[in-house]
Amino acid sequence: MALPGDHDPLQDANFQALVTALAREGLPRRAEAARTVEAVMCALAQRIAQPEFDELREHLPEPFGSRLAACERHSARPPRELRSAEDFYAIVGEDLERGPDEVEPAVRAVFAALRTQTPEEEAELVARELPLELVPLWRRPS
Repeated sequence: MALPGDHDPLQDANFQALVTALAREGLPRRAEAARTVEAVMCALAQRIAQPEFDELREHLPEPFGSRLAACERHSARPPRELRSAEDFYAIVGEDLERGPDEVEPAVRAVFAALRTQTPEEEAELVARELPLELVPLWRRPS
């Protein structure tokens, strides 16, 4: 495990691959892509309860599993009920200071990019851990 300040080339390569995938999905700027990934991870952390939360983290490739955590702003508040994809978009929008309808494409882009970075077997396990309303975001388009 890399210590703080150490650079893990695999994690850097995985993150760069995610940024590249996000650019293909419409988020070309690295800072915007990183911020969007953090917002989606924060919303997932708020939506998924234990023990599914830990299981989901295990199935995501690094560095994304370790980034699956509520941000400082949301970890200090009581958890909100996120029962629909729209609720999920709202919390991501709050982090990104944009409206829920504005962030839907970005959320879809993060899910699509993460999906391309996840081996098929692990991707199926991730799908089983996601709340039902988020599974369509994770599935590959047919």
